[in-house]
Amino acid sequence: MATTRRRRRPRSGWSPGDKQAWRERKDADMAIAHDAVTKAARALSDRSDLIDAFREYASRVQAHRTLRNTLSLLGQNPYATRVKSAFFWAKDDRAVLATAEPMRVVARRRGGKRVEEYEDKETGETKEADAGQWTGFTSERVFDVRDTVPKNRPCDQCGTRVGLRCPDSCPVYEPARGPAPTRDEVHELLDQVLKDDVGFYPADLDGDKVKDVEQ
Repeated sequence: MATTRRRRRPRSGWSPGDKQAWRERKDADMAIAHDAVTKAARALSDRSDLIDAFREYASRVQAHRTLRNTLSLLGQNPYATRVKSAFFWAKDDRAVLATAEPMRVVARRRGGKRVEEYEDKETGETKEADAGQWTGFTSERVFDVRDTVPKNRPCDQCGTRVGLRCPDSCPVYEPARGPAPTRDEVHELLDQVLKDDVGFYPADLDGDKVKDVEQ
């Protein structure tokens, strides 16, 4: 008779101290991601000539991520070409170097069913009801392709052995470009990020300076 293995929940064996340390790391990573967004937005606001360069950057690294996360990546590693988490690099048979500095982004987190308690008016008993699935946001660590090496077999592109860096000429480093965001989309994002910070006026990017601003 076939048997099925029950999947063990992540962190199920952790102590309270382990869980607290994990939460603190997640919070710190979230702060880094948010700070990088503001840092990059300020830089683009000061250098409007770099807007199109950012659009090109986004076409390489955005993939399924939000444009805000792409801005965060720019603030952490403006030279990145292909970005994935260690889990997805492993699917490409590449391992992240132990010395690699991760970039942090904000990811949507989905969990199991939410349960809410309620009092049965007829019996007075406390019962549980299905309240749908919970969702939220968490931080995620991601890495550029240059922080990876072949994992279980030689590189499919250049033949470099397991655990060694591929040469700069290896096609694995070639960016995979997708759609680039429009200038209007970038302007809108910068406006959202900087409206409570230093102020941002899209007209500035087109060479029309705003001379008078009503307070």
